[in-house]
Amino acid sequence: MRRLVYSLQFKISISLFVVGVALICINAFRLNGISRQSRLNMMKNLAFTEGSRLSGMSQHLLRRNVSRAADLELSYSSTNKDLRLGLILDGKNVVRHATMQQMRGLNFTETPLAGVSGLLEKVRESMEGKVFERAEGTRLVAIFPFWEGQSQGKGSVVLEYDLEAPLEAASSVALQALLAQSLALTGGCLALWLLLRYLVTNRVETLVSQVHSMSLETEPMSAMHGQDELSQVSQAVRLTHDRLRHSEQRLRQIAATMRDVFWLAPPDSSSQAFVNEAYGTVFSRPATRLRNHRWDWLHAIAREDRHRCLEMLRALRQGGARQEIEVRVTTPEGMRWVRCRGFAVQGGEDHECAVAGIAMDVSERKILERRLLDTAENERRRIGMDLHDDLCQRLAAALMKTGVLQSALARTGGSHEPLAAELSNDLSEATSIARGFARGLAPVGIEALGITAALSDLGDFITRGFKIPCRVECSASDADLTGESATHIFRVAQELATNAAKHANASWIEISFEMTGREARLLVTHDGIPYRPTATSGEGMGMHLVRQRLDALGASLHFHPPDPEEPFSSVECLIPLADNPEPHPIETA
Repeated sequence: MRRLVYSLQFKISISLFVVGVALICINAFRLNGISRQSRLNMMKNLAFTEGSRLSGMSQHLLRRNVSRAADLELSYSSTNKDLRLGLILDGKNVVRHATMQQMRGLNFTETPLAGVSGLLEKVRESMEGKVFERAEGTRLVAIFPFWEGQSQGKGSVVLEYDLEAPLEAASSVALQALLAQSLALTGGCLALWLLLRYLVTNRVETLVSQVHSMSLETEPMSAMHGQDELSQVSQAVRLTHDRLRHSEQRLRQIAATMRDVFWLAPPDSSSQAFVNEAYGTVFSRPATRLRNHRWDWLHAIAREDRHRCLEMLRALRQGGARQEIEVRVTTPEGMRWVRCRGFAVQGGEDHECAVAGIAMDVSERKILERRLLDTAENERRRIGMDLHDDLCQRLAAALMKTGVLQSALARTGGSHEPLAAELSNDLSEATSIARGFARGLAPVGIEALGITAALSDLGDFITRGFKIPCRVECSASDADLTGESATHIFRVAQELATNAAKHANASWIEISFEMTGREARLLVTHDGIPYRPTATSGEGMGMHLVRQRLDALGASLHFHPPDPEEPFSSVECLIPLADNPEPHPIETA
């Protein structure tokens, strides 16, 4: 019933019916007025004609004293059923003849028409017959004077007609016309209803079924035949369906041959997301589960990386720029690295955007980068050990020989003794610098003494090498870190502290390292110029290696500029300590 009320068939038919009823009502009021006025005019004409006739006949008959003829004429007029009372008066207002015999001989004031005495006098003064309405349009009175006999007295004919019955008859005629028009309107609306049902409603239902059946997996429905508008729309829908299926087939062929995951998430949460066959290979989860569990893919993401995925999706839903992140995916075969590139598909105004993107397995690249880092670290250590075992030893031997030379010149009183002393100082400084380089390239504290000693040694190196006070605070337990993780953390701290000493023009530097639960926190703070390599046109080799180490650790880097409450800059590095975090169940949307 509700569907019928909202249909065009019902709306058009009921609108036409309402408009027709309104027009019929207006026409009925107009017709009723015209009919009543026409009947009133006809009654006035009848009263005027009858009054004129009776006044003329009365003047003639009364002069000849033919009273019976006057009675006959008056009785003839009384055949009109609307005539209530007819009187013929002499000049003294005595009733000479009447349609009611009992009123003969009475004075006019004694008759039911006594109320028109004033009108009677006015008519006699003008000697012109007139017709009046009285009693609020329910009575019609005709007064016509005449000259009576030789005395030239002024007689009168007074006729009273009933208007109620004629006007009611006129209204009855208008009502009959209203009923006839209403029946015609009802029949016309019913015919229109059936016509709309046949020409519009049934065809629109067919068109709606055709649109609802549009699917990339089903064959298009047959289009309606004809050249009218609905047929053209149906044919256009059929053509569009064919084109969509053709485009979808080509897209599926391309997506099926891709090694990367292509996905598309519509803005409507009730709609099904699309992924290609590579989803099962990369995420090791069946794509069919996405039909009932739209957020099933999030279970495969490492727990520490899930918030980054959700933030990216939230930004893309709001129409943000293209984003790219790298996350870890847990599979039965082990941990995988996946690079996700997402972009927004703009929709209408005030609507959320659809989100699409590509996810590619970059685990092999990560392995190569890890190997490259290990190779670079081994090469650093080799160079550091070579510097320590070869160059530093040679410099130490030269320093000893220079000391012996300086002692010999001092005993003999040679003039070159000051030059030997200066050479000894230069060799001592060179030996210290070489040992510092060797320790920086191959910090023995990491493996032998742990991350705490290595960071302390780094602070001493920054203080000596750059003449900037560097304080180190470390509350971490060396037993909770593997040698590889500790090496990466040390190298990150080394690069960040060195960058602050080189570029920030700081008066002090502080390195803080702490471990809480499943996360380690490295913080490098200084009072110099904020340094943000990502804001420049490109990054140097040092920051590029830092980001590779961060990827190896699964860590994130955050730059904090100074503010009024804390007028210093800091760089924060957060390192998750779990190598393979197990994904926890989450609520699906």
